[in-house]
Amino acid sequence: MMNPKSRAAFQHIDLIPGMPDDVAVDCLARVPHGAFRSMRRVCRGWKSAATAPDFALARAEAGANEDLVYLLQFCNPDGPNDGNAPQNSPAYGVAMYNVTTGEWHRERAAPPMPMFAQCAAVGTRLAVMGGWDPETFEPVADVHVLDAVTGVWRRGAPMRSARSFFACAEAGGKIYVAGGHDKLKNALKTAEAYDVVADGWDPLPDMSEERDECDGMATVAGDKFLAVSGYRTGRQGGFERDAEWFDPATREWRRLERVRAPPSAAHVVVRGRVWCIEGTAVMEWRGERRGWIEVGPYPPGLKAGTARAVAVSGGERVVVTGAIESGGHALWVFDVKSKNWTVVQPPAEFAGFVFSLASVRV
Repeated sequence: MMNPKSRAAFQHIDLIPGMPDDVAVDCLARVPHGAFRSMRRVCRGWKSAATAPDFALARAEAGANEDLVYLLQFCNPDGPNDGNAPQNSPAYGVAMYNVTTGEWHRERAAPPMPMFAQCAAVGTRLAVMGGWDPETFEPVADVHVLDAVTGVWRRGAPMRSARSFFACAEAGGKIYVAGGHDKLKNALKTAEAYDVVADGWDPLPDMSEERDECDGMATVAGDKFLAVSGYRTGRQGGFERDAEWFDPATREWRRLERVRAPPSAAHVVVRGRVWCIEGTAVMEWRGERRGWIEVGPYPPGLKAGTARAVAVSGGERVVVTGAIESGGHALWVFDVKSKNWTVVQPPAEFAGFVFSLASVRV
């Protein structure tokens, strides 16, 4: 017979005393993301509920989702020190802008990040990859993964090739990287795909061309990876006007010869369509026959050639970062329906140049 102490250990304990668990979960689902860490520390029951797979669904049903944009940026030395940052804070770090609440946050628990590392997200996991060793300035294969729900960082399996300035994006539940350059500044045409859950890399066939400083995104269907522009080793800075996309079903690369977006444009996929932010307008790619068409005005005051962009809120909004023509850096939020831009001035601590960004919905 089970003794009373053992029996007590198996007795159900209400998440909130006197309240059915489904109602309690609905209440917990409405807790803001910024309070997640404190909520999980209350008790084991709350921690278990907040990390359960169904918790994300509960937040969605409660209309409590928040859109987070993670930014890899050079920290602003003129920003205030809140006393929590060590004197030897890294020059390149991870910041988070909550598009829903307007709050800013520095990921102080993040490990030291390689300069010019890049990021992409799958679900609620953010992967930071590659970049330069801050001491040797040589490309690295490092991977760091953040669970945006728990706030916990882990070391990921390294890329098979050290690289920097590569194309990077999520497509079909995997993160693809392609191109960039090696430690000898040779442009690369190699590519690989990362499974964040399995923590493993899949080597892909080479692209047809070397592509240093290329841009990456998902294709219209969302399951294929597109590497745009870039330049070859012998043509430093001579950006191409073509692209290649990888079909995971056939494991083949295919070329797009008539992509006419300026090489310095920021590319982003919005509701299954490829957009670019360039010098006069927001453009949308309508295929090789129709090419690019204008779908919105250019972000006011954005300096050409400095933009980075990511879609949020299920494609209802686009967040753009970049330099201001008159000096400094800012964010621009584009409402896809109204086609209006909102300029967001970041606090001084978060006003450094953004090299890479990705969005997560929690």
